Amino acid sequence: MSIFILTSRLGCDAELRTTSGDKKVLSFSLPDERGYGDKKQTLWIGCALWGERAEKLAQYLTKGTLVEVHGEISCRTYESKGEHKAQLQLNVRELKLHGGKPQGEKQQQSDEMADEVPF
Repeated sequence: MSIFILTSRLGCDAELRTTSGDKKVLSFSLPDERGYGDKKQTLWIGCALWGERAEKLAQYLTKGTLVEVHGEISCRTYESKGEHKAQLQLNVRELKLHGGKPQGEKQQQSDEMADEVPF
C-alpha cells in the first residue's frame, strides 16, 4: 500500500452527502501545483472523508482552508458530455487542519462580521 500526502488549500467548500447505504461522505478538492512560470500546471485531486469524522469536520472545511491529507490514491474514470474523463481520487485516512483562509480573506471576513455586531 502506498500513502499519498498533500498540503494545500481547499478549492471550494466541502460537501457532506449521505450515500444510499446511509453512510456519510465529505467531498472536497485540493489543487496540486506543478512546474514554474509558463509551465505551471494545476492538478485537482478529489478527496473523500468518510463516517463520523466527515460529519464533525464538515463545518471547518471551507474554501481557502489549509489542510494536510494522507490517504490512498486511485484514479476514477467517468463520462461527461460524451467524453471519457479521469480524476485522481484520494480516500482520506488522516486530515490535519493547518489554518484558515489566507490573510486577505480573513481580514475581509472579520470586517463583514464587524458590520453585523449590534453594539
